[in-house]
Amino acid sequence: MKIKTIYSKALKGQFLTNQEGAFLYRNAPLEVMMLIANELRKIHVASNKVTWQIDRNVNITNVCIAGCKFCNFHCAINDGRAYTTTLDEYRVKINEMLSMGGEQLLLQGGLHPKLGLGFYKDLFSALKKEYPQVKLHALGPPEIAHIAKLEKT
Repeated sequence: MKIKTIYSKALKGQFLTNQEGAFLYRNAPLEVMMLIANELRKIHVASNKVTWQIDRNVNITNVCIAGCKFCNFHCAINDGRAYTTTLDEYRVKINEMLSMGGEQLLLQGGLHPKLGLGFYKDLFSALKKEYPQVKLHALGPPEIAHIAKLEKT
């Protein structure tokens, strides 16, 4: 494989194979990869403005009944390490984020057996009331499905 051939393929908008990607990862100079990435960005982004999204990820709770292998922080509701983030803790974390120019709060966490729709509605309402400028990016599909299941019982 030749690096220049793979670069040319990428710049033509062609998908790379897993093998080509792995080859670049192991062999391509970082500076050249950055230049290629910038050229691709110019193709896909009309302006020449590059920005960063500064956000903060806060776990709502570490209590989870899923038992999946995805995370390593979950615990049972009666575990001494169990927590649910408080409004005061959110304030500290949001204020830190805002002081660094952040504008989006990612809210996720475990499938807590006792936190239903009312809890999340109250939490999100309180956060938006106090921080209307902050974008909330909250809950993934498993969490939404879990809350819906809790509300049916």
